[in-house]
Amino acid sequence: MPAPLPVALARHLPAVETALQSALADGPAELVEIARYVLGWQDELGSAVTTGGKRIRPALCLFAATLFGSPPEVALPGAVAVELIHNFSLVHDDVQDRDAERHSRPTVWALKGEGQAINAGDFLITRAVSALLDGAGPASRRLAALAVLNDAMARMIYGQWQDIAFESRESVTPDEYLEMIRGKTGALLGAPLAMGALLAGADEHQARTLQRWGETVGLAFQVQDDYLGIWGDPNQTGKSASSDILRRKKTLPIVHGLAGSAAHTIQRAYASAVMSEGELSEVVAALEVGGSREYSRSEADRLVAEAGALLASFELPETVRQQLREIGAYLVDRDR
Repeated sequence: MPAPLPVALARHLPAVETALQSALADGPAELVEIARYVLGWQDELGSAVTTGGKRIRPALCLFAATLFGSPPEVALPGAVAVELIHNFSLVHDDVQDRDAERHSRPTVWALKGEGQAINAGDFLITRAVSALLDGAGPASRRLAALAVLNDAMARMIYGQWQDIAFESRESVTPDEYLEMIRGKTGALLGAPLAMGALLAGADEHQARTLQRWGETVGLAFQVQDDYLGIWGDPNQTGKSASSDILRRKKTLPIVHGLAGSAAHTIQRAYASAVMSEGELSEVVAALEVGGSREYSRSEADRLVAEAGALLASFELPETVRQQLREIGAYLVDRDR
């Protein structure tokens, strides 16, 4: 069973869900219906279900507001906006990656076609912007939060551009890869913390410091995810330990391997029209011999230490630091 959300985040989930439901309560019927499908409130037949995501990002936004003495409700416009942007990115990613399923359900493009999936994602963007433009609270704070979200979205999109571009490149350096995931993954984990802080009245320095911590944790999360994509236990992670290689993804272990002794083995397997089980095993063995497994593990540890150093610099009560440590551990310290 997956680990439960830390209490500091879980306590905000009911408010998040109510606000998201309100944000998608009206509009063109077809778009509202598919948006509700994306958010996990109904199945492909329109029947009510509860298969929504963990809502980590909006919960982070509300949690951040409480760090500066505000009730979490002041950050609801930001929480709604960041969750809708996250889901827009998933809908578009599924089109680009040709993924027909997500969490054992058909993806939007598999149900409605690529064009309508793009429209569904775009609709979520408009509702995200409206949440901050039309929400409660001082307009200056909401606009400041919108600026953070817009910047994070731009960085996330560029990260996705780089990720796709890397697929056709013979070599990618680990530094290039880490910079790519800083945008693609880290940006949308750091942004909700900064947004919640700004909506609560924190100054920009405080918000940006918290944002850097979130981004660093996001990097550690993705590096750990890359590791688990090859060496994780599917029974623990719910993720296949072969899919990343079979899909010829250039994750951090692969990028490291391509720069070393595993390069020929990886290139040969990735060039196969249909990768065999034998080729898959050869890639994993070559990565281990070439030190890519140890390298990926050490990079995750380095990023965790970097996040810890940032946390130590915060002028926050020790109880709050401990809550942040628990959140970071939840995201990163999964099955190794």
